[in-house]
Amino acid sequence: MLKPLLTIFLITSFIQAPSDFDRTLSLEQLIEKLYSENAQERAIARQLLPFKNPMMVLPKIIPALGSDNYDIRGCAKNILFDLTNQMAKAPGKEKEGFVNALLGYFADTSLKEETREYILKALSFIMDDTTNPEILEKYLLDGIWRERVRVALVENNNVFSAKILCRSLNQLSDEDKVPILLGLFQMKEVPCIDDVAEFLDSSYMPLKVATTRVLANTGSILYAPKLFELCLSMSETEPLYQELWDAYIRLAEKSALNGGNWNYTMAMFKNVVEHCKIQEIVEAGITGLGRFGDETVFPVLEGVILDSEKERFHISALQAIRMLNTPAITQSLVDLCSKLPREKQLYLIPALIQRNDEKGKEIVNRMLKESGINGKRVFLHTFYENPSLLYIDYIPTVIESLEETEKQKLVECLWRLVAMHKEVEKSEETQMGRAYLYLFKLCPPEEREMVMEGIKRFPTYETIDVLLPELGKQDPKDLPFQLLFELYNVIPAENGEKRQQIYSVLREQLATIPMERIIGQIGGSKNIQQFYSLAGFVEKWNLLGPFQWNKDEPFGENYGFPTSITIEATYKYKDKEYIWKKDASVEGWGYVGLMGLCSQAGMDCEDICAFAYTKIEVPEDTTAFACIGSDDGFRLWVNQEEVAKKHVDRGMRVDEDKVELHLKKGENDILMQITQLKGGWNFCFRLTDSSGKPLIFDIKPL
Repeated sequence: MLKPLLTIFLITSFIQAPSDFDRTLSLEQLIEKLYSENAQERAIARQLLPFKNPMMVLPKIIPALGSDNYDIRGCAKNILFDLTNQMAKAPGKEKEGFVNALLGYFADTSLKEETREYILKALSFIMDDTTNPEILEKYLLDGIWRERVRVALVENNNVFSAKILCRSLNQLSDEDKVPILLGLFQMKEVPCIDDVAEFLDSSYMPLKVATTRVLANTGSILYAPKLFELCLSMSETEPLYQELWDAYIRLAEKSALNGGNWNYTMAMFKNVVEHCKIQEIVEAGITGLGRFGDETVFPVLEGVILDSEKERFHISALQAIRMLNTPAITQSLVDLCSKLPREKQLYLIPALIQRNDEKGKEIVNRMLKESGINGKRVFLHTFYENPSLLYIDYIPTVIESLEETEKQKLVECLWRLVAMHKEVEKSEETQMGRAYLYLFKLCPPEEREMVMEGIKRFPTYETIDVLLPELGKQDPKDLPFQLLFELYNVIPAENGEKRQQIYSVLREQLATIPMERIIGQIGGSKNIQQFYSLAGFVEKWNLLGPFQWNKDEPFGENYGFPTSITIEATYKYKDKEYIWKKDASVEGWGYVGLMGLCSQAGMDCEDICAFAYTKIEVPEDTTAFACIGSDDGFRLWVNQEEVAKKHVDRGMRVDEDKVELHLKKGENDILMQITQLKGGWNFCFRLTDSSGKPLIFDIKPL
């Protein structure tokens, strides 16, 4: 079994990679292989002959181009084209010599016609301004070879070829000029355009039509008046009527694309709309006005729409209005709506939406209410193409009527819309939030987590009402804390019932979700200050220190505390005076920083301590819990009674220690001592009730 497989592999490699053969084979040996009946031998020649000197290979393969053997002839043709492509990149003299050789063979009438055709094809790849045109010009005037030479020149498509075609015009009959002009029509550049224009006066109509095509392709409006005159002079029953108008509209389009005289180009489109009798060309003129025009063409398009005799052009004109990329026509659109029957007004929905204007929004809103399913589909189709935050509020109006495939398309559209708005203006935040809400309602479950991120960024007061039915919840308690928190901050005060509902749920979640996780979720919120009070953080403290501290006896010294505190007075301890730093606020994720005390005192932040004092008020006697985080240790007094202390070397973590407190109705003094070994220095302090919910209290000014 192995031997047959090895044989197949070797044969396959032999056929597929003839270039692996020794390239030292002589030219004569390779030519011999070219003429071989064996396909593998010809493949070697096909692969290796282009690596030999082209001027030596060319005369050897010319006979093969006329071989009666189809395979030999095809192989020789491919070698010829390879050599030609290779020589097209050669230095000037080498290339010129090769081209002259090709011209010589082409002029050799002893060769078969098929051979000469292959050579002419090769010439079309390589001839340029340095090529001697005499032979080509001669055969272009030859009735037998004219068409084949013309095709080769058109395929070459450079100025050299165009000049040869141009020079032949004066030596040919009107009938023979027509194919030459059709060749020039396909050229990038026509050097004899002024001479061509003179054929407009010819009495031979095919020549006149071919001329119009060449002129139209230039995009030069210099010849437009004469062309328009011909169009008007021709009866619509004449066979060439359409040809002339077609050339005229193409000239207008080419002029517009080339940046020609704009006013005259618009006039050409208007001429077509007003005078042409061929429907598709009139529609092209209407489209040209919409595609290239501005507000000045609106009256023309409006005139078409309001003309009952031009009913067949109404849709084209309405679509052209949609193309007008200018905000200046909004009021004109609004006025036009009032003049149209309801079924025609629907066609203006796309144009109004594209304007992205409040005036248009009002009209679209009315149409959607009055037009039923057709109006909704027109709206959606336009919204798919031009998603706009201005019209996001209309999505609920149309969602219910959508097929499943249409809903998927709308989901893609909404994703595009939110992706387009990397930067969102303050005035757009509500619409952006609603876009995410509708996306949440329509998107597949696996995309909802991603959508939720957008809902968190742009909450609206409708968020809770939209999400709850979709999540199948009776109340919002299972919604993410960060979403509820942002909602709480945007719901208007007058919607007190909903606000209180969310407030209650937030308090419940604060009792059950670890505080570190919550802070991690909302740390970047612009409403972080509101979170501190909601979560029960004591936000205002008065600081005193730093004091030298003995870490070996961490709480052996009281520094004169507890005592009645008056923060306005200087605090004296061991013949040194200290001043209270008033109203230090929490920062970051709820902590109070103490490092600034060291820099103010000019002390190193090692083996020291400081005190933090505040006064809170509660409405009744209550049992509460102090949730403390400290870097490093702490001692706590409530109403001058020590309730907890902890000596530890640690970084601060929120809620790391919980201490039960008994608070009396009214005011309560809270004093903290925070110790510092080295490194960072801060603390955080919040209060909860016995269930873990944030305690409701007031901070009293001191």
